[in-house]
Amino acid sequence: MLKDLRSFLQVLEERGDLAHITEPVDPRFGVAAGMQRTSSIQGPALWFDHVVGSSMPVVGALYAARRRALWGLETTPSELFDRFVSGLKHPLPPRLVSDGPCKEVILAGDDADFGQLPVCTHNRKDAGAFITMGLQIARHPAYGSNVSIHRMQIFDARTAGMLCVQPQHLGVYYAEAEARGEPLEVAVALGCDPYTTFCSQVQGSIYLDEFAVAGGWMGEPVELVRCETIDVAVPATSEIVLEGELLPGERRWEGPFGEYPGYYSPAGPRPVFKLKAITHRRNPIYLAGMAGMPPTDNHGMKDIPFEAMLYDRLRQICPTIRDVCSTIGGVCKHVVISMRPTYLSQARDVLLAALTTERIRPKLVIVVDEDVDARDPVQVEWALATRFQADRDTVVFPRAVAQWLDPSTPLPDIGTVMGIDATRPYGQPFWEKVDVPGADSFVIPGWTDQ
Repeated sequence: MLKDLRSFLQVLEERGDLAHITEPVDPRFGVAAGMQRTSSIQGPALWFDHVVGSSMPVVGALYAARRRALWGLETTPSELFDRFVSGLKHPLPPRLVSDGPCKEVILAGDDADFGQLPVCTHNRKDAGAFITMGLQIARHPAYGSNVSIHRMQIFDARTAGMLCVQPQHLGVYYAEAEARGEPLEVAVALGCDPYTTFCSQVQGSIYLDEFAVAGGWMGEPVELVRCETIDVAVPATSEIVLEGELLPGERRWEGPFGEYPGYYSPAGPRPVFKLKAITHRRNPIYLAGMAGMPPTDNHGMKDIPFEAMLYDRLRQICPTIRDVCSTIGGVCKHVVISMRPTYLSQARDVLLAALTTERIRPKLVIVVDEDVDARDPVQVEWALATRFQADRDTVVFPRAVAQWLDPSTPLPDIGTVMGIDATRPYGQPFWEKVDVPGADSFVIPGWTDQ
């Protein structure tokens, strides 16, 4: 079981999927350039040994390739969705322990300084350096704990802006605390194991304990330790933990920042995080990650929970669902579903269910037959070209709930969604798909025999 970042990195070393960058790299654009390049070619994760101005190494592009996400969750493509849903349905509450590696070094008060971290500047027009892979952890008296990821723009040694807005759960927590005139205590855990990292991406009820979901995936409770200066518990094996508060009644201009749709999101007044303490392991590893143009860490981390939760929802109404794919270029807004229809309107039923699934809300859904690989864009386009008629097989819903950060929407969170039925006309004669006997097993030396 991979219980910390270091054990995961060891797996990647053994599999030849972690490349060391030994020459000096600038945290301003340099680290991001490496991450974007390796992501675009589905290359290895990167370990930057020497980041200018810091003694900490930086690891980046960890989840930009789906294979690494599967290795991190210790599963296979065929088992992923069932494993994911099992954690949701059989959660194991976290266990509080007295100490952990993240407490090996403790810096409080004036000794706690964002400047000690190699925080990176990613995109040309970003407003500054941003923490992008920190797990924000907060507590609520009624809802319990919340684990999520929100970008943080570094303002100075002790303050940062944090993009957390309602209905995001951290935004709800903060709004209620601010209404009482109180700060919201928030810890930011950097460099966690894959299970706790991915639990931050689960879209669920505000009562959902994300750590318990991670425990369900692991088959044992996540171990947490209490922070030094705030009443929040964090993963004991985190590389770095930032302790602080979101201040009530205070806003500073944050952004722009290159977000996951591939565009700069606008600047605006955001809550202010005040740093109180930093704790970390000896010789800590700083984890960086890209958003921006796909594919990146952000897309890789969003797609798996997105697909798994949609798969579980759709399988309840159609047990013959074969696969659900959040397309790489669709930035978590386009979905392809493969299925075996068993009655005339079932493909359309699946379209409607997918388009209206709460907290997922894809913008485009394409349904194909089970003989089409939903993850192969060539096969999907072939199905569109040969099994789809626009006047018969398209459904369009205006004024629907839209995903945030879609620059094409006429109003915030309101847009038009579309479904395409690219399955064969049910129950009607249809041309037969060609096939070549033995093609799948034919061996080409040096290419198919690896």
